[in-house]
Amino acid sequence: VAIKYAQRKLIEYQTRQAREFFEKTKRMQHFETTEHTCNTVIIGMGTELYAAIIRECNTNALLEQLRQNPPNKLELWEEMKIVAFTRLTTFIYASSMLVIALRVQMNLLGGYLYQDVTLERKQIAEELKQQYLSLIGYFIHDGGLSELIRVIRAKVLVVMKTLPLSKRFSLSDLEQLFWTLQMAINSDIGDPNSKIATYLLPPQIPEYNTVGPLLQKMYNETLDLLESDDAASVCANSICRGVSLTVDAVAESIGETLTQAQRSTSSAENKTTNKGNEGGDVATAMTNSVLSINSVEMALAKLIPIVSGVTSQGFDEKSRPQNLATSLITFYLVDEKSKVFGANVYETFSST
Repeated sequence: VAIKYAQRKLIEYQTRQAREFFEKTKRMQHFETTEHTCNTVIIGMGTELYAAIIRECNTNALLEQLRQNPPNKLELWEEMKIVAFTRLTTFIYASSMLVIALRVQMNLLGGYLYQDVTLERKQIAEELKQQYLSLIGYFIHDGGLSELIRVIRAKVLVVMKTLPLSKRFSLSDLEQLFWTLQMAINSDIGDPNSKIATYLLPPQIPEYNTVGPLLQKMYNETLDLLESDDAASVCANSICRGVSLTVDAVAESIGETLTQAQRSTSSAENKTTNKGNEGGDVATAMTNSVLSINSVEMALAKLIPIVSGVTSQGFDEKSRPQNLATSLITFYLVDEKSKVFGANVYETFSST
């Protein structure tokens, strides 16, 4: 009797283990599919996001006016300074916020869909799915992004209004400037880290939605997740790393600009040993004919076109080397904290 009892318990244990393994494998496969879909959606919406930012922070008209050498050139350069740095900073913040929002939405929806499959029900209809995912449209098209740009521009004005166009910046000075902008934005009452949901989601579900209480429930759950400390922490971490990535991109562009200037003036330098490169921008940065980017000091007026240039294009995964927009989205996609946050959301809603 004891042996038969032990055998029966062993069989039950093995059956339970096999069932749990099968369940875990099926959930993992569904999660991986959700992640792949999430990445595809992020890239698609990233293209829309960058196009919207470039539209709202457009420097083309200012450049065209400057080419005409107008009498108000100084005012145009001051506006160009604000717009260029506002656009670059918005790239960093908005792309991080979009990735976090879509990770939350796609994994929350994925959890509900997994429950539908497991419990053999049809709770998430196609209409409900589309209306839930359309909520993020508020950020790009219905005011969320515009409000974010307004907050960032206000802080850029405060930080940069006292910086003359003639002020010279080294790479470390430029990095410090970006960190100052970040601290100013994060200290605002509309801090995008802690108030991320106010930019990403509408204050309430649009009236045309008629699906019912489940959509409201999913909206409330998404709101709670985006307002959580975990979301704020992931967003802050992503933005910090995005700032570093942006400084590297600007430094690379400075290096390319100065290298071109060096080549174009090499003949003149052979004849005039004391002549500076590009009005002194290269200064003492030449050591054995090798340009040391860390020792370069460049006037703010010459930095502005470089800062504007790194954000002049949207997402393009085929660009080699990757432009800044592509690098930021790609970087945020593979960020470990962001991926873990999304996985936790999926685990929560697929198992309840």
